[in-house]
Amino acid sequence: MMQSLIEGFRNQLQKAQEIGKSLTFTAPAQPIQNVVIAGLGGSGIGGNLVEAFMASGLKVPVTVSKTYTVPNFISASTLFIACSFSGNTEETLQALEVVQSKGAKVFCVTSGGKLLEIAQSNGYDYAQIPNEAPCPRAFLGYSLTQLLYVFKGYGLSDTEFETAYTETLQLLESDLADIQTKAKDLADAFYNHLPVVYSDTHFAGVITRFQQQVNENSKQLCHAHVFPEMNHNELVGWESGDVIREKAAVLLIRSGLDHERVKIRMDICKSIFEEKAAKVIELNAKGESLISQSYYLIHLLDWVSFYLAEKNGVDPFQVNIIMHLKGELAKI
Repeated sequence: MMQSLIEGFRNQLQKAQEIGKSLTFTAPAQPIQNVVIAGLGGSGIGGNLVEAFMASGLKVPVTVSKTYTVPNFISASTLFIACSFSGNTEETLQALEVVQSKGAKVFCVTSGGKLLEIAQSNGYDYAQIPNEAPCPRAFLGYSLTQLLYVFKGYGLSDTEFETAYTETLQLLESDLADIQTKAKDLADAFYNHLPVVYSDTHFAGVITRFQQQVNENSKQLCHAHVFPEMNHNELVGWESGDVIREKAAVLLIRSGLDHERVKIRMDICKSIFEEKAAKVIELNAKGESLISQSYYLIHLLDWVSFYLAEKNGVDPFQVNIIMHLKGELAKI
């Protein structure tokens, strides 16, 4: 199941564009002065990614919220985007309930459930995405794309992303074989090790996504952090000689878009990691834009999590422990 879902990522992006282009937007009661994106897990990571994608062209500040509560500054001049693939994520629904009393402009991204019912009954703008399987993390292409069109639809960003989509689709097709080869090599490197992934800040959402994919698909722990922040704290943690560090497989994600000082920091830290960790690997992002590079990395690293699941002898689709948690919460 998961293999076919990952294989369908490119087609998913194409379908997602069609949905995005068909969206309609009603005018907000007041000019939008800030945006809050609420969502968790596979439904919420799109908020982190779109924040990075749109950063250079954003006209208003963006906050990504991943809990039951919402920032107190939310008002009638806020665009609140509620993201829940199933439409039944309890944290997002509770946050939306609070927001409704504040008069914010609401947009919903969902496949159905209670969130779609709320959107339709209240006349909120919304994007309904396909529910092809009960697996939010496998449909990032749908949800993230809608967020890009939401920012465009409300005139909140000058970032041109549709050209980057054309490049992305071409890249994912032409590099498919190379992507899978690199993914298998990385899965081999991570097997029986703790993946530790570092990148520049603009890929924070990408490596967080990978951490989540390793957690859910590969059924193991993974750690991710960004430069330059990790140089001000986490780097010191490499001094110890503990067993965990000695089992760490470090992945440095590099890009021509990285800040020049970050490139230097990575070079210096690479030599430190080589002395301390079990292994150090570098992965260069392909693509001309941040969006195309991010999608390239997301797809490649999704394959890594799949191949790592195979090596771990686990089913990458099922998430029984999360279902157990939800079942216990439902009793309370």
